[in-house]
Amino acid sequence: MIGQRPKTGIFVTVAGVEYAANSYPQDGKVTLYSRSTENPSPELFGWHDALRVWLATIPTDHCDSVAEVTTYAEHKGHECQVIDIGADGSVGLFYVGEEKSKAARDGFVQTDAGNWAKTVNIYEISNYIERYKDLLFAGWAAKATAGGAG
Repeated sequence: MIGQRPKTGIFVTVAGVEYAANSYPQDGKVTLYSRSTENPSPELFGWHDALRVWLATIPTDHCDSVAEVTTYAEHKGHECQVIDIGADGSVGLFYVGEEKSKAARDGFVQTDAGNWAKTVNIYEISNYIERYKDLLFAGWAAKATAGGAG
């Protein structure tokens, strides 16, 4: 299990073990990576000197799951994406709602066109949730519809 918080990115489960992926699955394959000092799974991973990471490219049909994870929370009634949680309890937020003027009144600052951010204490957020999007579902559904999955 990956112990990063907030949990954000693409995560792949292989033989019951979760690994981070460096991109979306493509052409029926997905590339996993690990920055651990030891090879996390010698039967899967090989060392990449230039990137200084363990890499494994495997077929998606060998994966238990492939999911995109995005973390959200509420702050003062605003839905926000959680970008960072610091060791001191500070939480970096991006506002994801439509009422930009209300976000500005509540202390969000425009960082660039369309993006509003704020840093708050962890005790100022509520309804913390990790949303999982199954990246293999569309392929499974297409097979099931065609009668190829049970």
